[in-house]
Parts: sequence; C-alpha cells; structure tokens
Amino acid sequence: MYIRLISFGTNWWAMRSGDTSDPFCFRRQSAYFNAAALMSGRRLRHSALYPGQIRFNAKSGFDPEFSSRAIGKIFLCKGPLQVAGKCHLLLIRPAKGMRPDSSLVTLNSSDHGAIAFDQLGWKSAKVQPVSVSQRAFRYEAMLLMGDQDWVQSDLGRWRVDPSGCRLVLAEVLQRIYNHLGHFRCTSAPASSQRTSDLFRPAAGVDFA
Repeated sequence: MYIRLISFGTNWWAMRSGDTSDPFCFRRQSAYFNAAALMSGRRLRHSALYPGQIRFNAKSGFDPEFSSRAIGKIFLCKGPLQVAGKCHLLLIRPAKGMRPDSSLVTLNSSDHGAIAFDQLGWKSAKVQPVSVSQRAFRYEAMLLMGDQDWVQSDLGRWRVDPSGCRLVLAEVLQRIYNHLGHFRCTSAPASSQRTSDLFRPAAGVDFA
C-alpha cells in the first residue's frame, strides 16, 4: 500500500533503544510517532475517540527535525493494523514515483467545521480513521482518504483535490472541474495542457 502524506497530527513523540551503552541509541534504533491531540491550556490531551498513531522507524528516511519535509511524499506502508483496539500505521520508506492508494489527511474544528462523529454518514465508506481526538466541540482527526472519498462537516463535503496537496470542499472541486472544461473548450486543445499543471499549487504556498 502506498500513502501520500498531506498533513500530520499535533502530537509527536519518540522511543529509543534501551541499550544506553550505544552512543547512537537516540538515533540508530529510534522510532517516531504522530497522533491527533488537542491543546487544553498548556497541556496536550489525547481525548481519543479513535485511538491510533502513525510510526516512522529510523531507517524510514524520516527526519524528525524537519517533519514538514515529508509532506507531499509517498510512503510504502503495510496498511493500518488494529492492535488492542488501537490503529497502528507503519510508514516504511519513501516510494517516489508510485501512485498512492490513499492520502493521510488531518482535519480540525477550526479549519474544517463541525463533524458529527456519532452519526452515520459523516464519512464515505472507505475512509479509515487513524487517530481522532475530540473534546466537546473541538476535534482533530487523522484519516486515510482515497481520491473519491469524502468527509462531511457543517461546511460541506471535504475531498482530496486532484493535485493531492490539500483538502477542498466538493463544491469548490466542482467549480474547478467546470472551469477546466470551459477552459479546454475555449482556450486550448485538451492535449495541450496537463491537468496536473492546472492544479499545481502556487510557489511559496504551504497547504500542509
């Protein structure tokens, strides 16, 4: 399975080898974890609705000092595993040039609106929760979403945009598709411009 990383959760932590006699024990056999969480004052609270985490091992090529460099990359993964009621997602190594099966996205109440997690129909059938934290009306949700999947909030339906770099509302996608069709009919032959070029983010804009 191949997963594109679009955004991470708030909570990061690391585990190291128990062999402290190894001078490189903090790097050689370390593992780095990420999960959804919510800030409450100065404290970070899990408040897990769907407990889970993603994991990078030291040999994965992930650099914890520059986690944002992994955004937009595609990683080989064995797929989410359920262990003791908790989702585990191990990202093995970068897989440049591979077509992703799913994208890892993170939604929150501030940017994406309210989601009724306790009601059926808040997501399409193939969306897989990895880690979701909820505290009253606030939430952070790390999900695996395919190209045709969606998540419903009070703002509308969120989907991964065709460039695979961010989440957008489905109605915005429809307007883009309509504009693309009009552009192709009136401005240039369909073969003269790639769809990926039309959806490429502007330089200097971070959609993580």
